[in-house]
Amino acid sequence: MHRHPKLSFWQREEDGSYKRELGGFALHVTWRPESPDARRGFNWAVEPPEGAKLESDEVSEEIEHAMLGAEDAARAAGAVEEV
Repeated sequence: MHRHPKLSFWQREEDGSYKRELGGFALHVTWRPESPDARRGFNWAVEPPEGAKLESDEVSEEIEHAMLGAEDAARAAGAVEEV
């Protein structure tokens, strides 16, 4: 089964990154260009209302994978999706 992020909830920012809120958690996906010491791809970060910021350990080649990673991390940290 293929899972997909809730794309309609993500908002594109002026700098080209994407943000959304999930149950009080701030989710952010950014593009990282290739450099001599790192490959290119998308990184995600999740800022909970309280506590330490969560960040991806690796880059994702597809933005949808980074978005899904951020959503999953927020839910695992306690974010509850509002219906």
